[in-house]
Amino acid sequence: MSPLSKIYTFSLPLLLSFSFYNLSVHSPSIFASLTKDPLSLQHDSDFVGVSFLFLVVGMTLGSLLSNKKGDDGKSKSRSGLKKSSVVYPLDKIEACSSDKDKFVVMFETLKQQMLSHMSTSHEMPPEACRWVGDMIQYNVIGGKLNRGITVLAVQRTLKSAKMKKSCKLTSLEVARASVLGWSIEWLQAFFLVADDVMDDSQTRRGQPCWYKRPEVGMIAINDSFLLESFIYTMLKMHFGEEEYYSRLRDLFLEVTQQTEFGQLLDLTSQPQGGPIDLNRFTETRYKQIVKYKTAFYTFYLPIAIGMITSGVTEERAYTQAKKICCIMGEYFQIQDDYLDCYGKPEDIGKIGTDIQDNKCSWLVVQALKNCSVKQRKVLEQNYGVWDDKKVKKVKQLYEELQIERMFKAYEEESYKEIQKQLESVRELPKEVFELLLKKIYKRSK
Repeated sequence: MSPLSKIYTFSLPLLLSFSFYNLSVHSPSIFASLTKDPLSLQHDSDFVGVSFLFLVVGMTLGSLLSNKKGDDGKSKSRSGLKKSSVVYPLDKIEACSSDKDKFVVMFETLKQQMLSHMSTSHEMPPEACRWVGDMIQYNVIGGKLNRGITVLAVQRTLKSAKMKKSCKLTSLEVARASVLGWSIEWLQAFFLVADDVMDDSQTRRGQPCWYKRPEVGMIAINDSFLLESFIYTMLKMHFGEEEYYSRLRDLFLEVTQQTEFGQLLDLTSQPQGGPIDLNRFTETRYKQIVKYKTAFYTFYLPIAIGMITSGVTEERAYTQAKKICCIMGEYFQIQDDYLDCYGKPEDIGKIGTDIQDNKCSWLVVQALKNCSVKQRKVLEQNYGVWDDKKVKKVKQLYEELQIERMFKAYEEESYKEIQKQLESVRELPKEVFELLLKKIYKRSK
Protein backbone atom coordinates (compact mmCIF):
# COMPACT_ATOMS: atom_id res chain seq x y z
CA MET A 1 0.00 0.00 0.00
CA SER A 2 1.39 3.40 -0.99
CA PRO A 3 1.79 6.20 1.63
CA LEU A 4 -1.00 8.20 -0.04
CA SER A 5 -3.32 5.19 0.13
CA LYS A 6 -2.59 4.84 3.83
CA ILE A 7 -3.49 8.52 4.41
CA TYR A 8 -6.80 8.06 2.56
CA THR A 9 -7.60 4.80 4.28
CA PHE A 10 -7.05 5.95 7.86
CA SER A 11 -7.80 9.70 7.76
CA LEU A 12 -10.92 9.86 5.59
CA PRO A 13 -13.21 7.93 7.97
CA LEU A 14 -12.19 10.37 10.74
CA LEU A 15 -12.79 13.34 8.47
CA LEU A 16 -16.19 11.96 7.52
CA SER A 17 -17.19 11.58 11.18
CA PHE A 18 -16.02 15.10 11.98
CA SER A 19 -18.00 16.51 9.05
CA PHE A 20 -21.22 14.89 10.20
CA TYR A 21 -20.67 16.19 13.73
CA ASN A 22 -19.86 19.73 12.58
CA LEU A 23 -22.89 19.97 10.32
CA SER A 24 -25.26 18.57 12.91
CA VAL A 25 -24.07 21.03 15.58
CA HIS A 26 -23.61 24.22 13.54
CA SER A 27 -26.10 23.75 10.74
CA PRO A 28 -28.98 21.60 11.99
CA SER A 29 -31.25 23.25 9.48
CA ILE A 30 -29.46 21.40 6.71
CA PHE A 31 -30.73 17.98 7.81
CA ALA A 32 -34.26 19.29 8.26
CA SER A 33 -34.19 20.86 4.81
CA LEU A 34 -32.78 17.73 3.18
CA THR A 35 -35.48 15.51 4.61
CA LYS A 36 -38.31 17.82 3.50
CA ASP A 37 -37.01 19.39 0.30
CA PRO A 38 -33.41 18.81 -0.84
CA LEU A 39 -33.60 21.98 -3.01
CA SER A 40 -34.66 24.32 -0.18
CA LEU A 41 -31.24 25.05 1.36
CA GLN A 42 -31.42 28.56 2.80
CA HIS A 43 -27.84 29.72 2.80
CA ASP A 44 -24.76 29.38 0.64
CA SER A 45 -22.91 28.10 3.68
CA ASP A 46 -25.43 25.29 3.95
CA PHE A 47 -24.86 24.35 0.32
CA VAL A 48 -21.08 24.40 0.76
CA GLY A 49 -21.38 22.22 3.87
CA VAL A 50 -23.47 19.59 2.11
CA SER A 51 -21.19 19.63 -0.92
CA PHE A 52 -18.19 19.08 1.32
CA LEU A 53 -19.99 16.22 3.04
CA PHE A 54 -20.75 14.48 -0.29
CA LEU A 55 -17.15 15.01 -1.39
CA VAL A 56 -15.82 13.33 1.74
CA VAL A 57 -18.30 10.44 1.38
CA GLY A 58 -17.28 9.90 -2.25
CA MET A 59 -13.56 9.97 -1.44
CA THR A 60 -14.06 7.50 1.42
CA LEU A 61 -16.07 5.07 -0.71
CA GLY A 62 -13.53 5.34 -3.51
CA SER A 63 -10.73 4.60 -1.08
CA LEU A 64 -12.53 1.56 0.33
CA LEU A 65 -13.28 0.18 -3.13
CA SER A 66 -9.72 0.69 -4.29
CA ASN A 67 -8.48 -1.38 -1.37
CA LYS A 68 -10.17 -4.41 -2.95
CA LYS A 69 -7.60 -4.22 -5.68
CA GLY A 70 -3.92 -4.96 -5.55
CA ASP A 71 -1.35 -2.35 -4.71
CA ASP A 72 -0.78 -1.81 -8.41
CA GLY A 73 -4.52 -1.40 -9.05
CA LYS A 74 -4.98 -4.81 -10.60
CA SER A 75 -7.74 -7.09 -9.35
CA LYS A 76 -6.93 -10.04 -7.17
CA SER A 77 -8.57 -13.44 -7.35
CA ARG A 78 -10.24 -15.20 -4.44
CA SER A 79 -7.01 -17.13 -4.01
CA GLY A 80 -5.19 -13.90 -3.18
CA LEU A 81 -3.12 -14.12 -6.35
CA LYS A 82 -3.12 -11.22 -8.75
CA LYS A 83 -4.60 -12.19 -12.07
CA SER A 84 -1.61 -10.57 -13.74
CA SER A 85 0.67 -13.09 -12.00
CA VAL A 86 -0.80 -15.93 -14.10
CA VAL A 87 1.13 -15.67 -17.35
CA TYR A 88 0.86 -18.09 -20.27
CA PRO A 89 3.50 -18.57 -22.99
CA LEU A 90 0.97 -17.94 -25.76
CA ASP A 91 3.56 -17.07 -28.43
CA LYS A 92 5.39 -20.35 -27.88
CA ILE A 93 2.13 -22.30 -27.98
CA GLU A 94 1.13 -20.53 -31.18
CA ALA A 95 4.43 -21.57 -32.79
CA CYS A 96 3.79 -25.30 -32.14
CA SER A 97 1.93 -27.54 -34.56
CA SER A 98 1.04 -30.66 -32.53
CA ASP A 99 -0.99 -31.04 -29.36
CA LYS A 100 1.95 -32.69 -27.63
CA ASP A 101 4.36 -29.86 -28.45
CA LYS A 102 1.85 -27.26 -27.27
CA PHE A 103 1.22 -29.25 -24.11
CA VAL A 104 4.91 -29.63 -23.30
CA VAL A 105 5.45 -25.86 -23.62
CA MET A 106 3.35 -25.35 -20.48
CA PHE A 107 5.42 -27.70 -18.31
CA GLU A 108 8.28 -25.31 -17.59
CA THR A 109 5.84 -22.47 -16.90
CA LEU A 110 3.95 -24.53 -14.32
CA LYS A 111 7.13 -25.85 -12.72
CA GLN A 112 8.46 -22.32 -12.25
CA GLN A 113 5.12 -21.15 -10.86
CA MET A 114 5.21 -23.91 -8.24
CA LEU A 115 8.80 -23.07 -7.28
CA SER A 116 7.89 -19.39 -7.03
CA HIS A 117 4.93 -20.35 -4.85
CA MET A 118 7.31 -22.21 -2.54
CA SER A 119 9.75 -19.33 -2.20
CA THR A 120 7.36 -16.37 -2.04
CA SER A 121 4.28 -17.81 -0.29
CA HIS A 122 6.03 -20.24 2.04
CA GLU A 123 9.56 -18.86 2.54
CA MET A 124 11.24 -22.02 1.28
CA PRO A 125 15.01 -21.57 0.88
CA PRO A 126 16.79 -21.98 -2.49
CA GLU A 127 18.05 -25.45 -1.49
CA ALA A 128 14.49 -26.74 -0.99
CA CYS A 129 13.34 -25.18 -4.26
CA ARG A 130 16.23 -26.76 -6.17
CA TRP A 131 15.37 -30.17 -4.71
CA VAL A 132 11.72 -29.87 -5.71
CA GLY A 133 12.63 -28.53 -9.15
CA ASP A 134 14.85 -31.56 -9.80
CA MET A 135 12.21 -33.90 -8.38
CA ILE A 136 9.47 -32.50 -10.63
CA GLN A 137 11.73 -32.69 -13.67
CA TYR A 138 12.64 -36.31 -12.92
CA ASN A 139 9.16 -37.62 -12.18
CA VAL A 140 6.51 -35.55 -13.99
CA ILE A 141 7.98 -35.25 -17.46
CA GLY A 142 9.14 -38.28 -19.45
CA GLY A 143 6.04 -40.43 -19.77
CA LYS A 144 3.75 -40.78 -22.77
CA LEU A 145 1.62 -37.86 -21.46
CA ASN A 146 -1.53 -39.45 -22.92
CA ARG A 147 -3.72 -38.52 -19.96
CA GLY A 148 -2.75 -34.86 -20.07
CA ILE A 149 -2.92 -34.43 -23.83
CA THR A 150 -6.34 -36.10 -23.82
CA VAL A 151 -7.74 -33.06 -21.99
CA LEU A 152 -6.88 -30.87 -25.01
CA ALA A 153 -8.45 -33.35 -27.43
CA VAL A 154 -11.62 -33.67 -25.33
CA GLN A 155 -12.06 -29.91 -25.05
CA ARG A 156 -11.54 -29.45 -28.79
CA THR A 157 -14.07 -32.20 -29.54
CA LEU A 158 -16.67 -30.74 -27.18
CA LYS A 159 -16.11 -27.23 -28.55
CA SER A 160 -16.63 -28.51 -32.11
CA ALA A 161 -19.80 -30.32 -31.07
CA LYS A 162 -21.12 -27.18 -29.38
CA MET A 163 -20.32 -24.98 -32.39
CA LYS A 164 -21.56 -27.72 -34.79
CA LYS A 165 -18.42 -27.41 -36.88
CA SER A 166 -14.77 -28.38 -36.66
CA CYS A 167 -13.02 -25.93 -34.31
CA LYS A 168 -9.52 -25.29 -33.07
CA LEU A 169 -8.71 -24.21 -29.56
CA THR A 170 -7.26 -20.73 -29.17
CA SER A 171 -3.77 -20.45 -27.68
CA LEU A 172 -5.29 -19.32 -24.38
CA GLU A 173 -7.72 -22.27 -24.40
CA VAL A 174 -4.79 -24.62 -25.10
CA ALA A 175 -2.79 -23.08 -22.24
CA ARG A 176 -5.62 -23.43 -19.71
CA ALA A 177 -6.50 -26.95 -20.88
CA SER A 178 -2.81 -27.82 -20.55
CA VAL A 179 -2.81 -26.68 -16.91
CA LEU A 180 -5.55 -29.24 -16.26
CA GLY A 181 -3.75 -31.87 -18.30
CA TRP A 182 -0.54 -31.33 -16.36
CA SER A 183 -2.53 -31.56 -13.13
CA ILE A 184 -3.35 -35.14 -14.17
CA GLU A 185 0.31 -35.78 -15.00
CA TRP A 186 1.28 -34.42 -11.55
CA LEU A 187 -1.29 -36.79 -10.06
CA GLN A 188 0.16 -39.66 -12.08
CA ALA A 189 3.66 -38.79 -10.84
CA PHE A 190 2.41 -38.74 -7.24
CA PHE A 191 0.93 -42.22 -7.65
CA LEU A 192 4.00 -43.64 -9.38
CA VAL A 193 6.60 -42.29 -6.95
CA ALA A 194 4.66 -43.75 -4.03
CA ASP A 195 3.78 -46.97 -5.89
CA ASP A 196 7.42 -47.67 -6.74
CA VAL A 197 8.36 -47.49 -3.06
CA MET A 198 5.49 -49.80 -2.06
CA ASP A 199 6.30 -52.30 -4.81
CA ASP A 200 10.07 -52.09 -4.38
CA SER A 201 10.29 -51.41 -8.13
CA GLN A 202 13.66 -50.86 -9.78
CA THR A 203 13.06 -48.75 -12.87
CA ARG A 204 10.47 -46.33 -14.15
CA ARG A 205 10.33 -44.81 -17.64
CA GLY A 206 13.72 -46.23 -18.53
CA GLN A 207 15.58 -44.84 -15.52
CA PRO A 208 16.01 -45.82 -11.85
CA CYS A 209 12.96 -45.15 -9.72
CA TRP A 210 13.20 -41.84 -7.86
CA TYR A 211 13.57 -43.53 -4.46
CA LYS A 212 16.40 -45.67 -5.85
CA ARG A 213 18.61 -42.63 -6.34
CA PRO A 214 21.17 -42.72 -3.50
CA GLU A 215 20.51 -39.13 -2.43
CA VAL A 216 16.73 -39.68 -2.27
CA GLY A 217 15.72 -42.94 -0.59
CA MET A 218 12.63 -42.59 1.61
CA ILE A 219 12.51 -38.82 1.07
CA ALA A 220 10.58 -39.92 -2.02
CA ILE A 221 7.53 -40.50 0.18
CA ASN A 222 7.36 -36.82 1.16
CA ASP A 223 8.12 -35.87 -2.45
CA SER A 224 5.05 -37.79 -3.56
CA PHE A 225 2.97 -35.76 -1.09
CA LEU A 226 4.39 -32.53 -2.53
CA LEU A 227 3.49 -33.59 -6.06
CA GLU A 228 -0.10 -34.13 -5.00
CA SER A 229 -0.32 -30.81 -3.12
CA PHE A 230 0.88 -28.85 -6.17
CA ILE A 231 -2.19 -30.04 -8.08
CA TYR A 232 -4.47 -27.97 -5.87
CA THR A 233 -2.13 -24.99 -5.96
CA MET A 234 -2.31 -25.02 -9.77
CA LEU A 235 -6.09 -25.43 -9.81
CA LYS A 236 -6.61 -22.51 -7.42
CA MET A 237 -4.05 -20.31 -9.15
CA HIS A 238 -5.53 -20.78 -12.63
CA PHE A 239 -9.21 -21.58 -12.01
CA GLY A 240 -10.04 -20.18 -8.56
CA GLU A 241 -12.25 -17.49 -10.09
CA GLU A 242 -14.30 -19.85 -12.26
CA GLU A 243 -17.82 -20.87 -11.28
CA TYR A 244 -16.87 -24.52 -11.86
CA TYR A 245 -13.76 -24.35 -9.65
CA SER A 246 -15.27 -26.24 -6.70
CA ARG A 247 -16.57 -29.02 -8.97
CA LEU A 248 -13.15 -29.29 -10.60
CA ARG A 249 -11.39 -29.48 -7.25
CA ASP A 250 -13.88 -32.03 -5.91
CA LEU A 251 -13.38 -34.16 -9.03
CA PHE A 252 -9.63 -34.39 -8.38
CA LEU A 253 -10.20 -35.17 -4.70
CA GLU A 254 -12.73 -37.88 -5.53
CA VAL A 255 -10.63 -39.53 -8.22
CA THR A 256 -7.53 -39.43 -6.00
CA GLN A 257 -9.42 -41.19 -3.22
CA GLN A 258 -10.88 -43.75 -5.63
CA THR A 259 -7.40 -44.55 -6.93
CA GLU A 260 -6.08 -44.95 -3.40
CA PHE A 261 -8.94 -47.35 -2.66
CA GLY A 262 -7.81 -49.37 -5.68
CA GLN A 263 -4.24 -49.35 -4.42
CA LEU A 264 -5.48 -50.58 -1.04
CA LEU A 265 -7.31 -53.50 -2.67
CA ASP A 266 -4.17 -54.30 -4.66
CA LEU A 267 -1.77 -54.14 -1.71
CA THR A 268 -4.03 -56.21 0.56
CA SER A 269 -4.82 -58.87 -2.02
CA GLN A 270 -2.38 -61.06 -0.09
CA PRO A 271 -1.83 -61.28 3.70
CA GLN A 272 1.23 -59.28 4.74
CA GLY A 273 4.03 -61.41 6.10
CA GLY A 274 2.07 -64.65 5.82
CA PRO A 275 2.02 -67.49 3.29
CA ILE A 276 0.80 -66.79 -0.23
CA ASP A 277 -2.93 -67.44 -0.61
CA LEU A 278 -3.80 -67.77 -4.29
CA ASN A 279 -7.47 -68.25 -3.43
CA ARG A 280 -7.67 -64.48 -2.91
CA PHE A 281 -6.86 -63.86 -6.59
CA THR A 282 -10.44 -63.88 -7.85
CA GLU A 283 -11.87 -62.26 -10.96
CA THR A 284 -14.23 -60.16 -8.82
CA ARG A 285 -11.38 -58.70 -6.78
CA TYR A 286 -9.34 -58.11 -9.90
CA LYS A 287 -12.15 -56.12 -11.55
CA GLN A 288 -12.52 -53.98 -8.42
CA ILE A 289 -8.81 -53.23 -8.35
CA VAL A 290 -8.81 -52.26 -12.02
CA LYS A 291 -11.89 -50.06 -11.73
CA TYR A 292 -10.61 -48.07 -8.78
CA LYS A 293 -6.87 -48.09 -9.36
CA THR A 294 -6.82 -47.36 -13.10
CA ALA A 295 -10.13 -46.56 -14.79
CA PHE A 296 -11.15 -43.44 -12.90
CA TYR A 297 -7.94 -41.42 -13.13
CA THR A 298 -6.71 -42.70 -16.50
CA PHE A 299 -9.95 -42.43 -18.48
CA TYR A 300 -12.78 -40.78 -16.57
CA LEU A 301 -10.74 -37.89 -15.13
CA PRO A 302 -9.52 -36.31 -18.42
CA ILE A 303 -12.98 -36.67 -19.97
CA ALA A 304 -14.83 -35.30 -16.93
CA ILE A 305 -12.43 -32.31 -16.78
CA GLY A 306 -13.25 -31.45 -20.38
CA MET A 307 -16.96 -31.83 -19.67
CA ILE A 308 -16.84 -29.54 -16.61
CA THR A 309 -14.87 -26.77 -18.29
CA SER A 310 -17.01 -27.02 -21.44
CA GLY A 311 -20.18 -26.40 -19.45
CA VAL A 312 -21.69 -29.90 -19.49
CA THR A 313 -24.05 -30.10 -16.50
CA GLU A 314 -26.34 -33.08 -17.23
CA GLU A 315 -25.64 -35.79 -14.66
CA ARG A 316 -26.70 -38.47 -17.17
CA ALA A 317 -23.75 -37.47 -19.33
CA TYR A 318 -21.32 -37.98 -16.46
CA THR A 319 -22.90 -41.33 -15.56
CA GLN A 320 -22.61 -42.53 -19.15
CA ALA A 321 -19.01 -41.31 -19.41
CA LYS A 322 -18.10 -43.11 -16.19
CA LYS A 323 -19.59 -46.41 -17.41
CA ILE A 324 -17.71 -46.38 -20.72
CA CYS A 325 -14.49 -45.22 -19.08
CA CYS A 326 -14.60 -48.12 -16.61
CA ILE A 327 -14.85 -50.61 -19.49
CA MET A 328 -11.90 -48.92 -21.21
CA GLY A 329 -9.98 -48.86 -17.95
CA GLU A 330 -10.36 -52.61 -17.51
CA TYR A 331 -9.17 -53.20 -21.06
CA PHE A 332 -6.21 -50.85 -20.52
CA GLN A 333 -5.12 -52.49 -17.25
CA ILE A 334 -5.33 -55.99 -18.70
CA GLN A 335 -3.08 -54.73 -21.50
CA ASP A 336 -0.71 -53.43 -18.82
CA ASP A 337 -0.65 -56.79 -17.07
CA TYR A 338 0.07 -58.52 -20.36
CA LEU A 339 2.87 -56.08 -21.23
CA ASP A 340 4.39 -56.48 -17.76
CA CYS A 341 5.06 -60.12 -18.64
CA TYR A 342 5.49 -60.03 -22.42
CA GLY A 343 6.46 -56.44 -23.23
CA LYS A 344 10.02 -55.35 -23.95
CA PRO A 345 11.58 -53.20 -21.19
CA GLU A 346 12.85 -50.73 -23.81
CA ASP A 347 9.24 -50.30 -25.05
CA ILE A 348 7.31 -50.19 -21.78
CA GLY A 349 9.99 -48.22 -19.89
CA LYS A 350 10.29 -50.61 -16.96
CA ILE A 351 11.20 -54.15 -16.00
CA GLY A 352 8.02 -56.09 -15.27
CA THR A 353 7.82 -57.45 -11.72
CA ASP A 354 4.18 -58.50 -11.26
CA ILE A 355 5.13 -62.15 -10.79
CA GLN A 356 7.83 -61.38 -8.21
CA ASP A 357 5.58 -58.83 -6.46
CA ASN A 358 2.79 -61.39 -6.03
CA LYS A 359 0.37 -59.11 -7.89
CA CYS A 360 -3.28 -59.91 -8.49
CA SER A 361 -2.66 -59.77 -12.25
CA TRP A 362 -5.08 -60.75 -15.00
CA LEU A 363 -2.57 -63.38 -16.14
CA VAL A 364 -2.43 -65.23 -12.83
CA VAL A 365 -6.23 -64.98 -12.41
CA GLN A 366 -6.66 -66.65 -15.82
CA ALA A 367 -4.01 -69.25 -14.99
CA LEU A 368 -5.81 -70.16 -11.76
CA LYS A 369 -9.12 -70.49 -13.63
CA ASN A 370 -7.68 -72.86 -16.25
CA CYS A 371 -4.88 -74.82 -14.57
CA SER A 372 -4.86 -78.44 -13.40
CA VAL A 373 -4.13 -79.44 -9.80
CA LYS A 374 -0.52 -80.15 -10.79
CA GLN A 375 -0.13 -76.82 -12.54
CA ARG A 376 -1.61 -75.02 -9.55
CA LYS A 377 1.14 -76.54 -7.42
CA VAL A 378 3.69 -74.93 -9.74
CA LEU A 379 2.07 -71.55 -9.15
CA GLU A 380 1.90 -72.04 -5.40
CA GLN A 381 5.59 -72.95 -5.24
CA ASN A 382 6.92 -70.26 -7.55
CA TYR A 383 4.57 -67.24 -7.72
CA GLY A 384 5.42 -64.16 -5.66
CA VAL A 385 9.11 -64.92 -5.11
CA TRP A 386 12.08 -62.77 -6.12
CA ASP A 387 13.96 -65.59 -7.79
CA ASP A 388 14.69 -65.58 -11.53
CA LYS A 389 14.37 -69.36 -11.80
CA LYS A 390 10.94 -69.32 -10.15
CA VAL A 391 9.79 -66.43 -12.35
CA LYS A 392 10.86 -68.45 -15.40
CA LYS A 393 8.78 -71.44 -14.24
CA VAL A 394 5.69 -69.25 -13.90
CA LYS A 395 6.19 -67.86 -17.40
CA GLN A 396 6.62 -71.39 -18.75
CA LEU A 397 3.31 -72.34 -17.13
CA TYR A 398 1.68 -69.31 -18.80
CA GLU A 399 2.91 -70.65 -22.14
CA GLU A 400 1.50 -74.10 -21.42
CA LEU A 401 -1.89 -72.57 -20.61
CA GLN A 402 -1.73 -70.33 -23.69
CA ILE A 403 -2.33 -67.19 -21.65
CA GLU A 404 -1.05 -65.04 -24.50
CA ARG A 405 -3.68 -66.50 -26.84
CA MET A 406 -6.35 -65.84 -24.21
CA PHE A 407 -5.28 -62.21 -24.06
CA LYS A 408 -5.50 -61.77 -27.84
CA ALA A 409 -9.03 -63.19 -27.80
CA TYR A 410 -10.01 -60.97 -24.87
CA GLU A 411 -8.61 -57.90 -26.63
CA GLU A 412 -10.83 -58.42 -29.67
CA GLU A 413 -13.93 -59.16 -27.58
CA SER A 414 -13.34 -56.14 -25.38
CA TYR A 415 -12.85 -53.84 -28.37
CA LYS A 416 -16.17 -55.00 -29.84
CA GLU A 417 -17.94 -54.45 -26.51
CA ILE A 418 -16.60 -50.89 -26.26
CA GLN A 419 -17.72 -50.17 -29.83
CA LYS A 420 -21.17 -51.49 -28.95
CA GLN A 421 -21.36 -49.18 -25.92
CA LEU A 422 -20.32 -46.21 -28.05
CA GLU A 423 -23.25 -46.80 -30.37
CA SER A 424 -25.59 -46.05 -27.45
CA VAL A 425 -23.94 -42.75 -26.55
CA ARG A 426 -26.46 -39.91 -26.74
CA GLU A 427 -25.44 -37.30 -24.19
CA LEU A 428 -21.94 -36.68 -25.59
CA PRO A 429 -20.25 -36.88 -28.99
CA LYS A 430 -18.85 -40.41 -29.21
CA GLU A 431 -15.65 -38.96 -30.71
CA VAL A 432 -14.70 -38.06 -27.13
CA PHE A 433 -14.32 -41.76 -26.36
CA GLU A 434 -13.06 -42.86 -29.77
CA LEU A 435 -9.97 -40.70 -29.47
CA LEU A 436 -9.05 -42.57 -26.28
CA LEU A 437 -9.79 -45.96 -27.78
CA LYS A 438 -7.51 -45.28 -30.76
CA LYS A 439 -4.62 -44.59 -28.40
CA ILE A 440 -4.88 -47.87 -26.50
CA TYR A 441 -6.10 -50.44 -29.04
CA LYS A 442 -3.33 -53.01 -29.68
CA ARG A 443 -0.74 -50.81 -27.98
CA SER A 444 2.74 -52.22 -27.34
CA LYS A 445 3.82 -49.82 -24.60
